[in-house]
Amino acid sequence: QQTEKQIQEQKSTWTISSGKLNIPRSEITSAILDGKIYVIGGLNATGKNIAAVEVYDPSTDSWSNNTVAPLPEQRDHAAAAAYNGKLYVVGGYDNMRKPSNKLFIYDLATNKWQEGKPMPTARGALTAEFINGTLYAIGGNSTLPLNTNEAYSPQNNTWIQKAPMPTARHHHTSTVVDGKLYLFGGRQLDNSTKSFIITLDKNEMYDSQKNTWITLEPMPSKRGGLAAANSSDGQIYVIGGELPPGSNETIRMFYNNEKYDPKSNNWTSQPPMPTARH
Repeated sequence: QQTEKQIQEQKSTWTISSGKLNIPRSEITSAILDGKIYVIGGLNATGKNIAAVEVYDPSTDSWSNNTVAPLPEQRDHAAAAAYNGKLYVVGGYDNMRKPSNKLFIYDLATNKWQEGKPMPTARGALTAEFINGTLYAIGGNSTLPLNTNEAYSPQNNTWIQKAPMPTARHHHTSTVVDGKLYLFGGRQLDNSTKSFIITLDKNEMYDSQKNTWITLEPMPSKRGGLAAANSSDGQIYVIGGELPPGSNETIRMFYNNEKYDPKSNNWTSQPPMPTARH
């Protein structure tokens, strides 16, 4: 239950867009390109994965549909990142529910997709970020949670293996601040049973220059299926998420909005999101 204080904080700090997605969907991937938010693929209201791409323009508070070419194939649980006028969408699950290793690249200038070299490891529910012109695809799920870290060079159309993440997981989130990749939360299997899902509060940072990971202060709450973004002053906001069914858990969606300061390695709670969501 939300407190009266939380409700008042929401009213003062959150606004609800007047525009809505044309296609309600979950398990999307998204990225910002040319100041607009691209929402890619996902599962529709019937649980079928889709290829549709919709674009939100913050300057007009509006969505466009049928103006961006759809993904070449239906995908959910993929990862996306933008670089140099292009969107890169990697992994996810295909329409047969199999993890994919495909890489699709969208060119804003031509409104066309092309296929890049596939990832070495097929997986869904991963995360992807660009650092200094290199795409890093990290974690995810194949038949088991993965700690895989694979890097793609757009210039050479090649993939190479990088230092694996300390914690194998999927349904995590990430963002980049000052050239460092910060990765939060997610899910893994219970080692004692190999069946129940464990939700994580892990916070791990990847330094691409050194090709090393370090473990940092964990999140105040354990969450998977969450989102992260950083502000212009280098603060990271980790928002929403879900606690899935497990050995002694019940499904619970999160309003949580927790701010992480990379410089001080500290967390503070922020006004929660008006709508709890995974």
